[in-house]
Amino acid sequence: MRQEKIVLFFWLFLCLYFGIEAWRLGLGVVRMPGSGFLPFWVSVIVVVLTLVQLFRTKIVRDVQPFFHGKRIRNTVYALGLLFGYAVLFEKIGFFLCTFLFTGTCLKVIGGKRWLLAIGVSLFVAVVFYVLFVVWLQSQFPMGRWVEPILAWAGGLLWR
Repeated sequence: MRQEKIVLFFWLFLCLYFGIEAWRLGLGVVRMPGSGFLPFWVSVIVVVLTLVQLFRTKIVRDVQPFFHGKRIRNTVYALGLLFGYAVLFEKIGFFLCTFLFTGTCLKVIGGKRWLLAIGVSLFVAVVFYVLFVVWLQSQFPMGRWVEPILAWAGGLLWR
């Protein structure tokens, strides 16, 4: 408990320092942010989260370590899946890679049923495709067979 408070106070003071320095750089406005805009708001968010955790530790006494038992296995799975996503992203494309990553995370880490994992991962992949490729016009690799199918489906939806 004492070590956790020391770490929390370290983050609190570090982020307060970064917030003050970001303020000195100039925040600007939302439409034209200054160079200190993003660091300032990130430090504000971390300070708020640190204060929440600091007050929460006074209430909750029985805290288990994060890396304990099943959590270690799930952490290793998540890191492996993220590595696989990065490796396969260029080869099989954004849509299929996102679909496989989300489905595998839901099934392996979350322990969900196959039907739910496939449905949710298909929904997530389609929503991310519409968000990033259609709306924001990001240039992601699509894979050889996925691009014609999504272009056809998008043509049906946005005529």
